[in-house]
Amino acid sequence: MTFQQLAQDVLEPGLCTVCGACQLACPAGVIGFDGLDPVLTADSWTATDCADCSDCLDVCPGADPGTPESEERLFGRTRTPGERWVGVFSEVVAGHAVDADVYEASASGGSLTALLQTAMHRLDVSAVLSMGRDEKEPWRAAPAVVRDPAELVETAQSTYQLAPYLGALRQLMLEEPETRIAMSGVACHIQAMRKLQAMDTEAGRWARARVVLLVEPACSSSTRPEGTADVIRERAGVPLDSVVRLRYREGAYPGDIAIRTDDGADHRVEFWRAVRDFAGNKTHRCLSCGDWMSGLADVSVSDGDPNIFAASVTGAEQPKHGRVFIRTAAGAEAVAEAREHGLLSHTPVDLAGLNLGLERKRNRRATYERSGKPVPLGPIPGYQEELEIVPDEKWIAAPEGEGDR
Repeated sequence: MTFQQLAQDVLEPGLCTVCGACQLACPAGVIGFDGLDPVLTADSWTATDCADCSDCLDVCPGADPGTPESEERLFGRTRTPGERWVGVFSEVVAGHAVDADVYEASASGGSLTALLQTAMHRLDVSAVLSMGRDEKEPWRAAPAVVRDPAELVETAQSTYQLAPYLGALRQLMLEEPETRIAMSGVACHIQAMRKLQAMDTEAGRWARARVVLLVEPACSSSTRPEGTADVIRERAGVPLDSVVRLRYREGAYPGDIAIRTDDGADHRVEFWRAVRDFAGNKTHRCLSCGDWMSGLADVSVSDGDPNIFAASVTGAEQPKHGRVFIRTAAGAEAVAEAREHGLLSHTPVDLAGLNLGLERKRNRRATYERSGKPVPLGPIPGYQEELEIVPDEKWIAAPEGEGDR
């Protein structure tokens, strides 16, 4: 009766990350999604048919991301309190894509896209899982399995919208089991994949052998699709059914929300306005999340600019780039190959100073730790944030005279 247990332990307390790992890991293939909600898809299947199978619960990062166990497997140790929010890494550099098209299309320099392209060009990877757009409703986020390195440019940039993700790998697992795969994903996606790779199941053995490179962007939090819909309708003033293309950080750094409609018109919404609008469209799981980066990817990338909200208001003070955290041997190989073959440029960087996304995450986490509500486990058992909480509204206050216009 494991799906029933998943519902009780994860879905009912609002701890589902919408990562899609349950859909990928289910041996019977009977878990799907109704919008953002995991459901049993077979009419004749009931929770009792799960018998003693616990795969969907074992892979789920919603209540327990399994970080300490994954760190022991990856690094032979768990993180220290000083590594609480960044995890274990061997080196961090400032990086950006060398290719002009990748750089221009990117949110923060294209390091992540360059590494995924490197995996395809140099590391015998033939499929990449990235976040794209729904074919029928192009304003909606949807997973994309990309097979051409050039097409990764179209999935560049951050996507601030929740969508079931890892389930898109199920078809590859069943129909092309020998395919070598790289993937991008935020913390919960990476945590789920590491949990799957540790499982002694058919899906777990496949994931260990075939998902060979994991790259993640830092994540302050994601947003329900309704958040994007509201920005399109209320800020841009266009109907959803007219949208043919949507990007979240298009143009001069740090970018704007860019919406193209079926009449060929391009509409822009300032990024800082969207950030404020998105704040009211979060799930409990995203708001209470204990991770900025999982720390479990082979490589993690954050914005190089420590405050992209301010950059959206007043203008950027530095060229766009990312901070690239190299964690594993696979990550080090990918970065070295990318640099050697002219896909990535990088230089040393100092991590000192405030990062807005991280500080918002820390403050929200502290708020939920003190709330008494169910929260996902953090990466260090028993650790709690000791800080004077700054309300999220103050971190993203509207510029003087703008209000909520």
